[in-house]
Amino acid sequence: MKRNLERLANQKYDVLIIGGGIHGAVAAWDAALRGLSVALIERGDFGSGTSQNSLKIIHGGLRYLQDGNISRIRTMARERTAWMKIAPHLVHPLPCLMSTRKKISRSRLVMGAALKANDILSFDRNRIPDPEKYLASGRITSKQELLHMLPGYDIRSSTGAAVWHDAQIYNSERLLLEFVLSAVNAGAEVANYVQAIGFLKQDNRIMGVQAKDVQSGQILDIQSKVVINCAGAWIDELLETSALRSEYAASVAMNILVNQVWSGVAAGLPSHPTNGRKPQILFFVPWRNKTMIGTWHMQWNDSPNAFKLTESMVQDFLNEINSTHLPLKLTLNDVRHVTYGFLPVHKNDSHREQVRLTRDGVVIDHHKKNHIAGLISVLGVKYTTARVVAEQAVDLAVDKLAAKASDCQTQRTPVQGGCIDDFRMYLKNAVAESPRDINEEIIEHLVYTYGSQYSQIARYNLLQRVDPLLPVTEAEVLHAVRNEMVFTLLDVVQRRTELGAFGVPSISTLQRCADLMSRETGWTVERQQQEIDSVIQAYPFKQLEREAA
Repeated sequence: MKRNLERLANQKYDVLIIGGGIHGAVAAWDAALRGLSVALIERGDFGSGTSQNSLKIIHGGLRYLQDGNISRIRTMARERTAWMKIAPHLVHPLPCLMSTRKKISRSRLVMGAALKANDILSFDRNRIPDPEKYLASGRITSKQELLHMLPGYDIRSSTGAAVWHDAQIYNSERLLLEFVLSAVNAGAEVANYVQAIGFLKQDNRIMGVQAKDVQSGQILDIQSKVVINCAGAWIDELLETSALRSEYAASVAMNILVNQVWSGVAAGLPSHPTNGRKPQILFFVPWRNKTMIGTWHMQWNDSPNAFKLTESMVQDFLNEINSTHLPLKLTLNDVRHVTYGFLPVHKNDSHREQVRLTRDGVVIDHHKKNHIAGLISVLGVKYTTARVVAEQAVDLAVDKLAAKASDCQTQRTPVQGGCIDDFRMYLKNAVAESPRDINEEIIEHLVYTYGSQYSQIARYNLLQRVDPLLPVTEAEVLHAVRNEMVFTLLDVVQRRTELGAFGVPSISTLQRCADLMSRETGWTVERQQQEIDSVIQAYPFKQLEREAA
């Protein structure tokens, strides 16, 4: 994957996608698979915006039973299966539970009926070739089993638990990048650090965008027949250059990572806030021997660029977490990492004390809405529905192009690395076939991360760890620099490897990574230090001296 701005400026595309988050990445792949000429630009690095704030759960829609929205539940159940089918190395089953109560709406009887209804509505969930992806039926458990699954949890107000299965993303940054790489493999032209600064317009038709290379300052025009604006919370910045605005504002969503609270099962627990906020269900998700907790929402009535995470915001979130009757009180010292992003709320709801999110992704046809041809905007809400929302946007683009294009293929086509029919058997064979001098944990890490492409990393013969606490190898750093369009140390630490997924790496790890990159880039000592400083500044809560887990 190489950046080619000259080609971007000299070709007219069927579709130009602005924004390299999960929705833009999937849309680029979708459009390219249909045979359209596609360009994708992202003003930062791929996945550096809201997509980095993921709780890493692919939901099947159980929560929407209370709304009676059968269509939404069916959509999410199908999407959960699609994710496990197209990215079998990165999406795996995850058991989940919610405690039952004496309250009728949360009683064992009602929750049991909900689980049965959920099983019926997801009747086709196991129509997938990989037995590792099969999801068991939901069930109601006793208080004793609840305590066994959640040791130390205060079960006095519980009557048991409802247990079901959803899916979990092993590495959401790698999953997003696999879509970008898959789009390139299908013929798309992609470039990070290219910012759309205005539309190319003729009468009432958008003809492309004027863009700026963030690295050099170069201005270039990128022509296209249709523009799909997937800039997330920043869509209005570009729309305003043509006196357009959406009907949506941004709210802040936050997740935190702490040392493991519980293992083996994700728990949805009700909060009992004392600050006037309404109670909500917080999910405690086991992930890589840590626990992710989220999602916490707060209103934000300013530009996303003006948002600054503060200690008091995180403390408010911790206070709500601690109100769920954990076995221990979490403090700021327990926080390993904090991520945040922006989700859409309707502007009419943007001044409410309690955030009311837009539940479904939104595809805006500006020809119908504003009489501006050639422009589509997309506002996404969830990883779970990103594929189907992207499909809707590309369907609309195909209609506008009046093009002979194939139907959407992304629900059944494996992403790069996803050509695996039986993940457990594939992993077992990869470990068995690896040289004896290579640590088994390294091979497992490579298979989970790169799937059927893992041998492309192993062939570097540089499988020494970059960080003694993580299985990330020198080969992965070099592979990213040579093949995955990186410009900064932060690109590698946060979005090409998992070095930064658990908080800021140690100085020695950052230096080793910078040294590896310098062999390829020719960075000076001064530039290396600048890159290291930039990584540290990117983490609101710094933990420079990490202890062995």
